[in-house]
Amino acid sequence: MKFYIFSLFFVSSLFSMEEGPVLYNSCKFCHGINAEKTYVDLVPAIKDMDINTLNIKLKEYKKGTIDIYGYGPIMKQQMKNIPDDKISILVNYIKNL
Repeated sequence: MKFYIFSLFFVSSLFSMEEGPVLYNSCKFCHGINAEKTYVDLVPAIKDMDINTLNIKLKEYKKGTIDIYGYGPIMKQQMKNIPDDKISILVNYIKNL
């Protein structure tokens, strides 16, 4: 039983590792391949953001409840294709770039 649970965890971790780059694909054009870009000298590099803050902001952008630096509509559009349950995978991928 322990092996089965470990196997499920391992497989789900691998799947998450594969999903990260796919989820981040459309982000890299503005935020950089390694999430290192400061966008138009206003938006700080997202790789340097606190993991909880990044998670909250991405969820708020998806809902359309924030509009930081006037990029709310763009971010809402970007986030619409990322399911709520995948945001944490995206955040973890960004933090490990």
